[in-house]
Amino acid sequence: MATTTTVTTVAPDGGQIERKPLMTGPALLMMNLGFFGVQFSFGLTQSAVNPLFLLIGASPEQLPILNLAGPVTGLVIQPLIGAISDRTWHPRWGRRRPFITAGALLCAIILFLFPFVGILWLAVICFWLLDAGNNTSMEPYRAFISDRLPKSQLARGFLTQSMFTGAGAVLANLSLFVLEKVEPLQETAGNGVPYWMYVCFMIGTFCILLTVLTAMARTKELVPSDEDLAEMRAAPKGLHHAVREIADAVRVMPVAMHKIGVVFLFQWYAMFIYWQFVAVSLGETVFGATPQDGGPAWEEAIGWSGLQNAAYNFVTMVSALFLVGFARRIGAKRVHAVALGLAAVSLVWLSNITNQYVALVPMIGLGVFWASAVGVPYLMVASMVPAKRTGVYMGILNMMIVVPMLIQTLTFGWIFEHLLDGKGSNAIMLAGALLGIGAVAMLWVNPPDEADESPIVPLGSKRSITVYDRVVVGSDGTPTSLYAVDRAAEVAQAAQARLVVVTAYRTTAAAEPAALAEGAHRDVHGIDAARDALEKSVTGLTRERARYIDQRLVEGDPAQALLDAVGADPANLIVVGNRGLGASQGQLLGSVPAAVVKNAICDVLVVQTSALDEERVIPPS
Repeated sequence: MATTTTVTTVAPDGGQIERKPLMTGPALLMMNLGFFGVQFSFGLTQSAVNPLFLLIGASPEQLPILNLAGPVTGLVIQPLIGAISDRTWHPRWGRRRPFITAGALLCAIILFLFPFVGILWLAVICFWLLDAGNNTSMEPYRAFISDRLPKSQLARGFLTQSMFTGAGAVLANLSLFVLEKVEPLQETAGNGVPYWMYVCFMIGTFCILLTVLTAMARTKELVPSDEDLAEMRAAPKGLHHAVREIADAVRVMPVAMHKIGVVFLFQWYAMFIYWQFVAVSLGETVFGATPQDGGPAWEEAIGWSGLQNAAYNFVTMVSALFLVGFARRIGAKRVHAVALGLAAVSLVWLSNITNQYVALVPMIGLGVFWASAVGVPYLMVASMVPAKRTGVYMGILNMMIVVPMLIQTLTFGWIFEHLLDGKGSNAIMLAGALLGIGAVAMLWVNPPDEADESPIVPLGSKRSITVYDRVVVGSDGTPTSLYAVDRAAEVAQAAQARLVVVTAYRTTAAAEPAALAEGAHRDVHGIDAARDALEKSVTGLTRERARYIDQRLVEGDPAQALLDAVGADPANLIVVGNRGLGASQGQLLGSVPAAVVKNAICDVLVVQTSALDEERVIPPS
């Protein structure tokens, strides 16, 4: 049977139907390739910049305030770039790609220059510019994924992003560890920075240029509809309008995003502590060295901290393969709470370990948490906000990340010196305690109403029906088939399952009515008639505010089309009506539902339409 499949998505707000083509596996990997380079740059800011600050004269208590660049640039740049990119379109360069590319170029320039700096205030300026470049690339890149993929591929897209994120960070941190062992590179330049650190930054320059430019050159953006283009052109321009757009988006953002912000307050304050003080903590507990003393032992602590970070990012790569599946089964809220709890135990343990090899073990828990942190919240937000405002909402989500970081940079220097006795191990223990509070807060957050649940990654509400992943229903546009579609939509909503509406058609000419046997199914003939029938079905569902629908036009036999749509998964459900699909007087089932019931390996729900009063239930249009 020749098959032509069209997959479309009904907007959650009942608005215009999205039409996004499915991406092949290689194309999806290519689109996400740039995350490798961007995350290599970000990995160096996590693991190398703070040790570099210490090498050129900073003291540990200064590290929080010296890291002010990250939260400030993230707070200002990411939501603004997101809002502006939402309103941008160029026929050649696209919508998000100009911002992604510009940010990557800025990162590459600063990565190349950074290790040559020997004055602390110049290093701080470079750090600000590097974070500005990272932030300019990062959120448009996440919005790019949401723009390009149909919702049926969003989970896979963000999973792939998490894998490349982990891979980039692994290479960044491994380069710190491995190159520190290369004897010819252990010499120190005139500014106090060892040559192995120069090489790390050069590798970062190469990686971000190669991966981002390749991904942007090989991945095209979808051309907006005429309606969307007209809306972009009519949107007011200028910085103050972008700020107003952010404020408006905050006022109407989903309640679930507010709940995420509460947890992020503890989560990101803790992670900023970890990145700043993991080398200091390992120096104290494992290597018997401090930044003030310096020397080979301190440099070894810096290198080993890179291996620590590489270890948790490697775990992130692996665990990202499973977390989205767990989130679908038990809810993203519970998955993230468990991940936070694992990270809390891991950091408290790390702060008390005295063996460098044992210190790698807690990175398993931290890696599982990081896989959740860089994937699950973004997938949740992408599935709950309007597609046209994805950029600004990704920026707002980042604001929820950088505000706790900003608070940390302004408060933790005093806390470290006066309340934690100036010890890095105490700082890491406090970070673990804060992550534990975040885990409890995640469990304390009430789940949303079932009607507000995400159809892609459940947030944790109870489901009326939990046994079906996909509900498949056939429609030929007749009133009885529309009634079956409505019943299928009710089941899919209760189960938070994907609803698949299938219309099968024949390309041959229609037979004369007299030539059809009594009770034989009358096929839809021609793709235009099938498209009209399918659109009629979806229009009715849109009025009922259906959340998530796949539509499929299939050339061939209607019964086989339904069976193919469910595949070999017994967790799916087929919904058919008993009349209007070949049922003659006195028959219980028509030819199509009879064939489906006979051959299906999953449950089949037969909707009683033979006694349907069409004029009463479905008024004529």
